[in-house]
Amino acid sequence: MAESGETTVVGADSHFKGELTFERTAKIIGKFEGNISGKGELQISENASCNADVDAAGIQIDGMVKGNLQIKDTVKLNSKGTVKGDILAAKMVMAEGASFYGQCAVGPEALSKSTGAVPQAGAQQQPSQQQQQKK
Repeated sequence: MAESGETTVVGADSHFKGELTFERTAKIIGKFEGNISGKGELQISENASCNADVDAAGIQIDGMVKGNLQIKDTVKLNSKGTVKGDILAAKMVMAEGASFYGQCAVGPEALSKSTGAVPQAGAQQQPSQQQQQKK
């Protein structure tokens, strides 16, 4: 929960299309399509669906997310949560029963070497300068 109790909410009876930016905490209970960018944690509720690329500090998923995630801290994929897309994050916790379809890079180096985009499926990565020097 946000420090001051402020949370941006897309309600259960709402369907939002566009761009969402937030400073502290945002919670999607309904449906969202577009792009999401935030400095705090994004929460996707159990019956929510989110068709968006997400760039946030953290994310907790109990519903469905279709899109790429770039998370500065932790992805929490709970038992009823599903992600269909690629994940780039510092940390990831995946509960038994959760579903994930995509590629992921998780760890401190995953974000430090990031160019802001999650690698595309089938894309070939170029060897780093260090790897080339070892040859």
